[in-house]
Amino acid sequence: MSSFREPPPRPFLKWVGGKRQLLPELLKAVEAARPYRHCHEPFLGGSALFFALARTNQLKRISYLSDVNQNLIEAYIGLRDNTELVVELLKKHRTKHREKYYYKIRSRVPDTLAERAARLIYLNKTCYNGLYRENSIGQFNAPFGRYKSPLICDEENLRAVARTFSGVSIEARGFVSVLEVAKRGDLVYLDPPYHPLSETADFTAYSKSGFPENAQRELRDVFGGLAKRGVKVILSNSMTDFTRRLYKDYFIYRVFANRVVNSRSDRRAKVPEALITNFPMTVDGKRILEKNIPLPSGINGGIERMLAKEWLIQNNYRDIADLIDELVAEWKAQGKRTAPVGTGGQS
Repeated sequence: MSSFREPPPRPFLKWVGGKRQLLPELLKAVEAARPYRHCHEPFLGGSALFFALARTNQLKRISYLSDVNQNLIEAYIGLRDNTELVVELLKKHRTKHREKYYYKIRSRVPDTLAERAARLIYLNKTCYNGLYRENSIGQFNAPFGRYKSPLICDEENLRAVARTFSGVSIEARGFVSVLEVAKRGDLVYLDPPYHPLSETADFTAYSKSGFPENAQRELRDVFGGLAKRGVKVILSNSMTDFTRRLYKDYFIYRVFANRVVNSRSDRRAKVPEALITNFPMTVDGKRILEKNIPLPSGINGGIERMLAKEWLIQNNYRDIADLIDELVAEWKAQGKRTAPVGTGGQS
């Protein structure tokens, strides 16, 4: 792996559910997973974690990147194998860019891998909100985005990305196939489309097949299969009751990310998310990632009780008993003695 005397690589695509905000927590999880052999990412997306590990020279062996989305994989392979041609094609797109031209490019799928890579990068940089979306037959269908000066061709970063991909395995395949590739001592990061926080928050159309609850259950089985063979596994998902039930036998850590909380893109809030592992977050016996559960203060009177209830809802607890159950489980996991709530016993 390069020491990056050249400019370090950054994700070259904006992707739904990108992990740049959670990188500090993810890197802590990777640190706790050491030592590991090969790294696998079966939900490639924008690959923020892969690039972060590459920038810090933490990828000593072959990495395996994959995704079920054929168009995405073609963009990665096309850039890796035809870097300069992709750069030149993007320069042409940049020169001709306007709304009519955008829809013309969106409506046509070119023949060569380099042209398809340049097309996807161009559409990703200029579509509405950078939202990659496919219809039921696998066609990109995001509308035109009205940006003043979109960065269509970032030559320096594209070349840095291509250098990073040297010797990296990139394939179009489903997540279940990681069971065929990952071996004992490897590290697998699973970043599926999140289980929706509500019926109206559902977005799983990153590919034509979507990602319903039965796929989430199949993923849990893959997680378990990897864990049983000695693979170290990290998984991101939403902090919902459904997710917590699926992974109740593993380590579930609460992390926070800024997310859009309603239909207005400028309304964002800290939303709890789940970071799940099959190993404890410890380095040299010390916890390096805690469950972030700040308790509300001053719970006295009607207003305070109402605020406390809102806090519980926002943090995905059914009630105060649910919170207490989680705290007790965590204390037991740390080897601490517990006493029934309200008995005056010491923990």
